[in-house]
Amino acid sequence: MHSFLSLLGAAVLATGTCLAAEPSHELTPQTAVKLINLMIEDREQAIEVGMIVEGKSQQGPFLAEHVRRVVTVHPVMEDGKRVRRMQCYDFQWSEAYGWYAWEKRVERGGDAIWIWSELKGEVVVR
Repeated sequence: MHSFLSLLGAAVLATGTCLAAEPSHELTPQTAVKLINLMIEDREQAIEVGMIVEGKSQQGPFLAEHVRRVVTVHPVMEDGKRVRRMQCYDFQWSEAYGWYAWEKRVERGGDAIWIWSELKGEVVVR
């Protein structure tokens, strides 16, 4: 039996399959608002969460299994005025970051990765 499990493990490693851990908890509206406030740098308390939808996300060959889309209404600047608009935010889950969102930004010195994380707050990788 031990050799069978070793062969099975080797087969999984050879195929490049990686089993991700399950999220330790669901994304709550309160956590979503905290992360959105980090992202928009507005510290706006008027964010209303309409819904949180469970899903998956695929970018090229990469598939993220634990994704939540948060649909909100909150004030944004438009033509110099603050208006309430619907906004959607996609959050993924990992053991290292908890629930998080990220984006690539082009800065003066080159590319940077901005991450807004439940566990680590705002992280910038340059």
